[in-house]
Amino acid sequence: GYGSGTIKKMGFSPDAYVQMAMQLATYRLWGEQGGTYEATQVRPFLHGRTETTRTVSPASEAFIKTMGLRPKRDETDASKRTEKVELLREAVGSHAKYIGAAAKAMGVDRHFLGLALSVKDGESAPPLFSHPLYARSKTWRVSTSHLTHPRFDSWGYGEVTPDGVGLAYSIHPDNCMFCITALREHGWPERLSHLLEEALLEMQTLNDLDKAPISKL
Repeated sequence: GYGSGTIKKMGFSPDAYVQMAMQLATYRLWGEQGGTYEATQVRPFLHGRTETTRTVSPASEAFIKTMGLRPKRDETDASKRTEKVELLREAVGSHAKYIGAAAKAMGVDRHFLGLALSVKDGESAPPLFSHPLYARSKTWRVSTSHLTHPRFDSWGYGEVTPDGVGLAYSIHPDNCMFCITALREHGWPERLSHLLEEALLEMQTLNDLDKAPISKL
């Protein structure tokens, strides 16, 4: 099986690892990274609900661009394989660190939401809230959420922007489950399903070959 058990044996956080697979798959789908939202629980706080973990980062960009828009089939080249594995570890580590900060209410999105809601009737909102870059940063082309429970075979929700996808997922000990949604006019779910499988298998191959014993013959 290929689930949390296998991913942990590789030395990765299962959630962050799967997030990088989704980054690679959506990059190959669109030819660019799309703003990605992962819901992160803030349960330690009274009435705490969620904070946003942003998956797009310099580390995730470096990993997916090195992997390329199409599989390069160069896993047997030790130097290239090592570079990809190291970039994957950096991307996974960066994402796990962000999740940890978000869970402690040290993210940015709920802070900005609080500031926006504090603007009273008749007051002018700070220019930041109307800046095009701010609007773009809150356009979630990839809306993701992780929920794993032994009684849940599948679950999901719709995309949150017309040119985006919804990606609900579960990471069981021996398998990963994804529910992919998008507007029918795009025809993305089936293609993205293939790209996700491709990305996960490619990442597994990189790790398997990187840890394979070297023949002395």
